[in-house]
Amino acid sequence: MARGLAAGGRLLACDISEEWTAIGRPYWERAGVDDRIDLRIAPALDTLRALDAEPVIDIAFIDADKAAYPAYYEEIVRRLRPGGLVVLDNVFLGGRVLDPAYREEHHLAMRRLNDLITGDDRVDSVMLPVRDGVTIARRR
Repeated sequence: MARGLAAGGRLLACDISEEWTAIGRPYWERAGVDDRIDLRIAPALDTLRALDAEPVIDIAFIDADKAAYPAYYEEIVRRLRPGGLVVLDNVFLGGRVLDPAYREEHHLAMRRLNDLITGDDRVDSVMLPVRDGVTIARRR
């Protein structure tokens, strides 16, 4: 994603692990994009809530703790520019999201998320049956 940024574009990366991001940093440098990546080591919700309230996001990719997906989605959509995208990975959770017998917190959260997106008149969305499911929502 960093390679595709327009001049002056920035990629905000949220993570809570210094250990895992330390593995990625040399690859960012080798790819010549380390100066475009703004890594924030903190809970992602704190990072998102600290962003400007005005729409400042063109595209977001969510692949994090599944129980927090609804909160991440809300914080991002309110900051998406018109035409901006939010892409959410793993929305099927191995098909368990579709089976009401699965009742763990992350299953319930993903069901809430899917209902939220379906009823959200701020976005147009599509759920793609690719691997473990990908949802793409575009801000109107």
